[in-house]
Amino acid sequence: MKNLVKKYSYLSYQNNVLYANGVSIESSIRNIKTPFFVFLPKHFEDNYAHLKESLSKNIPNLMISYAAKANYLGSVLSAAKNVGMGVEVMSMFELKLAEKCGFTAKDIIFNGPAKTEEELKLSSELGIDRVNVDSINELKQIEKISEKSDKIQQITVRIHPNLSKETEKRMLIKKNSKLGIDFARAVKLYRYASESPFLEPLGVHVHVGTNIASHSFYEELLRFLDDYIKELEQNHRILIKEINLGGGLTSRSELESNGFSLEKLGSQITDTISNIDNKLIIFELGRYFVGDSFIAITKVLRTKKTWGRKWVFTDIGANSLIPMRYTNYGVLPMQDKGKGQYCRIGGPLCLPVDVLSNESVDFKIEEGDYLVILNCGAYTLSMSEQFGYPRPAVYELQESGLLKIIKSADNLETMVNEAFQFS
Repeated sequence: MKNLVKKYSYLSYQNNVLYANGVSIESSIRNIKTPFFVFLPKHFEDNYAHLKESLSKNIPNLMISYAAKANYLGSVLSAAKNVGMGVEVMSMFELKLAEKCGFTAKDIIFNGPAKTEEELKLSSELGIDRVNVDSINELKQIEKISEKSDKIQQITVRIHPNLSKETEKRMLIKKNSKLGIDFARAVKLYRYASESPFLEPLGVHVHVGTNIASHSFYEELLRFLDDYIKELEQNHRILIKEINLGGGLTSRSELESNGFSLEKLGSQITDTISNIDNKLIIFELGRYFVGDSFIAITKVLRTKKTWGRKWVFTDIGANSLIPMRYTNYGVLPMQDKGKGQYCRIGGPLCLPVDVLSNESVDFKIEEGDYLVILNCGAYTLSMSEQFGYPRPAVYELQESGLLKIIKSADNLETMVNEAFQFS
């Protein structure tokens, strides 16, 4: 438990009570119905400041964008905009969110393998330059839209790099994935764009992993990109001005516990990419910023023993804490009551995957206790669903120590009425 607390700079136990950013969590949650999420904006801002400072030491031209799909609550998007981040979107919904939040066209990166004509037209009307293209047919549709509006659309091609078999096996997005296009075929897209009066190749985009905490992966990827860009520039006379390295970095707390250095990553990029002074390096990160910037508060409903194992059941489940691959939510007690029997922690759903932590915990837990779920800000709220239970409310921890509601919980009566809306 002590090692887990050390991973999160904002956590500490004082008189056996858990504190976040110097505020007693126990005192902050009085009279609030569990379960619920808490956004820690100060930590979100600290994560950004640390990333920017570390990478900027070596990278002369840097753009940092927030991946809206990781958590698209208005308070999170506003926090990203307020510190100077750009935003990466993948749909009309996220495009509208970015627009409502006040992001300008130069701040927006438009991703996605199957953008609709309506989305591409809006993107053109807004003047978004950074459109990541996934196919030749999409490129041709963008060209038609640009021709009708008599403008030049800058594009980036999302490629799948040539990686070793060992590295490829570890990647979430593999060669046969629906995302991106193979690096050899992508050359045809670049050449098509360079020959069109309404298109302009701007850069290379690559994103193949998640929860990345490996310098060796970046070393291999960067070597490939440098060779690939040289081929485009020298053999095809296609000038690459931007390199979008996508997202994929794990949350800051996980990175640091794995000994990953952002400053070293910056030096890897500078040392490997030729003519780095003439290129903009872009990251579009979600989990790194928002993963450990959220906690969830849940109440223990039941405990039981079966087949020699103790189970603890909470009132938050996998409908909110999405059991995604590579995800492991840390769990701490609100009050440290000392050691107890090892037990597993699960939610209330009738699903075997409804398990909050992959590891057993050995702190004392009793019915009625409160637990704090860590590292739960990425892809939970944006992918949550009404599966048997309402989705929880979300609060923001203010500097005063008070909690401000930023998203209401689903209303149970509304859920019931909607199920019979057209019956």
